[in-house]
Amino acid sequence: MKKVYLLTSVLLSGLTLNAQRAENTVTAPLSRNTYTVAKKANHTPVEKAQGDLLWSNDFTTTSDWNATQGSNYAGPLGTWEILNAVPASLVTQSQAGYGFPTAMNSTSGGNFAFINSDEAGSGKTQDCYFTYTGNIDLSATTPGTALYLEFDNIYRHYQEQFYVEVSNDGGTTWTPFQVNAEVAVNVNSMDPEHDVINVTSANLAGSATVAVRLHYVGAWDWFWGVDDIKISEAWANDGLMISSIMHTDPATDQGADYYMIPTSQTSFPGQTFRSIAQNNGSATQANFRTKATCAAASYNQTSAAGMVYGANFDMGLVDTFDITTPFNPTTAGTYNVMVSTDLGTTDSYTANDTTSFRNITIGGVDYARDNGVMTSTLTSFSGTGNEIIGWYNYMNVYDPYTVGSVKTYIPTSQSSGFVTDYVWASIDKFDGTNWNEVLATTGVDITSTSFGAWLNLNSDSGPIPLEVGLHRVIFHRTEAGANTLRLAMAQASPDGTVAGLKADLTSIGLASPNAIMIRMSEDYTGGLNENTFINNVSIYPNPAVNTANVSFNLKNTSNVEITVTDVTGKVVYTNTVSNLASGTQTIEMNTESLNNGIYMVNIVSNGSKTTQKFVVKK
Repeated sequence: MKKVYLLTSVLLSGLTLNAQRAENTVTAPLSRNTYTVAKKANHTPVEKAQGDLLWSNDFTTTSDWNATQGSNYAGPLGTWEILNAVPASLVTQSQAGYGFPTAMNSTSGGNFAFINSDEAGSGKTQDCYFTYTGNIDLSATTPGTALYLEFDNIYRHYQEQFYVEVSNDGGTTWTPFQVNAEVAVNVNSMDPEHDVINVTSANLAGSATVAVRLHYVGAWDWFWGVDDIKISEAWANDGLMISSIMHTDPATDQGADYYMIPTSQTSFPGQTFRSIAQNNGSATQANFRTKATCAAASYNQTSAAGMVYGANFDMGLVDTFDITTPFNPTTAGTYNVMVSTDLGTTDSYTANDTTSFRNITIGGVDYARDNGVMTSTLTSFSGTGNEIIGWYNYMNVYDPYTVGSVKTYIPTSQSSGFVTDYVWASIDKFDGTNWNEVLATTGVDITSTSFGAWLNLNSDSGPIPLEVGLHRVIFHRTEAGANTLRLAMAQASPDGTVAGLKADLTSIGLASPNAIMIRMSEDYTGGLNENTFINNVSIYPNPAVNTANVSFNLKNTSNVEITVTDVTGKVVYTNTVSNLASGTQTIEMNTESLNNGIYMVNIVSNGSKTTQKFVVKK
């Protein structure tokens, strides 16, 4: 599949960690729309109660809707249509590992509106409208009445934009409301997801010529399905959670999130919760907050008021809320933390409530940033000199931690024409100025039999104690062409906590990242089979300047071939030694002609192969 992860953030420097974050301070409201309530007119139409339905459509009648294209449309495929099943090509891709909904399980069932950007393919753009052809008469509703536009929808988001648009003059002018704007790249909806948009600012109440349309803007993205659309009167008290994320102290730990905290990390500071929430009701809320609860840990915390609007939280406003008391149970176990809105009074409308659940494991030997649920896949840039040869999570070690292996998940979904990659893992520690490698794990060749499973990459040097401080856990692989290995990503994570390592040893950060499914573990199963001919491999100095020494142990006297390849797979050095004696051997390599970058040393003897990474840095 073509979805190469969008890298839109600035380049990160390994020397300036404090520049990697974009989340520490909120200076403006994180708002999609700010609403103003119109004044009531001097007439007395019939009033309906809060939550009453004013208009609805379930797409049963295809003639109710008309598809049109905007000026940026480049077809022929990828336009609105009414279906009763998700297209087979999308179902196949979901089953191959993407995991998005493959049916519209709405209340009405049957027909639903659908647009398929994936079907249109490369070079095609969508600017597509789906307009209700009937007349919506809301003249019996008092002007100024707060109104909702509600619908069920399914989607997988890449870079496209989703809008619902309404008009109070029969379609002459339109008011757009962007939906799902907070969804990260390569994230799926629930099946389905119920959206409630406060459209009061469009002044629909009192109009006899209300119009509604859907608007999709994309370019070889994914899809959007919509069903059971309706307009209803808003409830007075209605809190809406838009998104929530947990993090540790940004000043000491990049603000990273953790889902598995091993027993050894007794100094772990715990995690706090930042949420974006909206007052979706018609009444001003003076006590609007968010809350996080976990009964098993006796944790029940409420945030302060919103960062921007404080106590005067009017209808439609969106704000950021922080729960600052850390969640940090001391007893081993898996804890479910629920984050939700708290109005300080009864939430009158719970159909749109979205709560955020976090399953956090305390104890054991694994240290993980991912929650174990794959939501997306990740590949890399290509192009000479700009290849991404590794992806990493930032992780902090609070107490000495002896790591024996790195675990990573290889998704089933892979690119068509996938070329086998050699993969390995490493852990670097930041010393305040530079990143220094402290562990390189055993590498393996990835084939189709590796898909859909966790790989355990053992340390070549045996268990290695990690010092306290900031580390990056990197999953590396060779770049064997355009169709390279996809990696698995899990939940959305704080900005600046996931990054890629380029061939020139600089880093590039991910905007709105998802955690890579790569973990540290104290597990070490031993790396050496009795039939292994080569072991105890080391390369020094590393980084190298003009020369590097390759040291290894041979089980028996044999011929040994040493080759060095760059990240594109090109062989840049070869040396064959015949009848090399058993025991520890050292061979010097001339690296004077090599450019700065990462290289692979491959040692082959008697059909046994081992590979190690080294860096040239002049």
